[in-house]
Amino acid sequence: MNITTDCINCLLNQSIRVAKNLNLDEFKSKELSKIAQESISKYSGVTPVVVASDLYPKMNHFIGSSDIYADLKAKSTKEALKLLREVEATLNNLEDRVKGAIKVSVAGNVIDFATPNQFDLSKEFKTVFKTPFAIDNQDKFLDKLKSAKSLMIVGDNVGEHVFDKLLLQEIKIAYPNIELYYATRGVPIINDVTMKEAKEIGLDEVATLIDSGVNTPGLDYNRASSSFMEIYNSMNLILAKGMGNYEALDEVDDNRIFHLLKVKCNVVASSIGANLGDLIFK
Repeated sequence: MNITTDCINCLLNQSIRVAKNLNLDEFKSKELSKIAQESISKYSGVTPVVVASDLYPKMNHFIGSSDIYADLKAKSTKEALKLLREVEATLNNLEDRVKGAIKVSVAGNVIDFATPNQFDLSKEFKTVFKTPFAIDNQDKFLDKLKSAKSLMIVGDNVGEHVFDKLLLQEIKIAYPNIELYYATRGVPIINDVTMKEAKEIGLDEVATLIDSGVNTPGLDYNRASSSFMEIYNSMNLILAKGMGNYEALDEVDDNRIFHLLKVKCNVVASSIGANLGDLIFK
């Protein structure tokens, strides 16, 4: 999915949100916006995730941090863990636990510091089990899962990964012979999950963790390590979480790939053929 004018404005607004989240003064806020404008203006005909991979390191350098959202990522994990027991209790009352865990996982996708529209995680869980997917290919996915020997979830955001772990646990119970993998970003980028955050919640207890090597907020094959791609190409099924992975992979012709996300911007809504706020399993 190539960058649009709306994507450019969204990336510029991200620099403003970074300045507000870090309580930068007026001078530094303006300087950060200038850095963003200069970085973004160079690009056309590439995906938004590629542009973000150039912008965020420059903002990191200006601020003097390797992970400008570290504190907010920690907070997201804490808030997600607070909700986990209640979510598990709801899951216990569902007839189909795997489908329930899929809904849990997509509800977690509301945690996203890169999007113009913000959603409330607690409110999301109050409605998600009664909200149908606008595009629903999960039965096709589950049918393939019956015979699959391996599955990789390509992670998206921190906090959301807490609920991805729950999904992996339920898949392992239902399909005990399947090999499970969970892919993280190679370096901190926006609030995306890296190996650090994955290990902190024990994701390695339910899946083999693998660092994709990418510096993009989405799985860009050109940025991934050769060792990662070797494992990735050997997978029977891929579940790509979130809009960043959709933006990077939407034009990839690979029937192993399923996308699980909440639509949080109009550009992705238009691309995928859905409405803002819709749940997607495609």
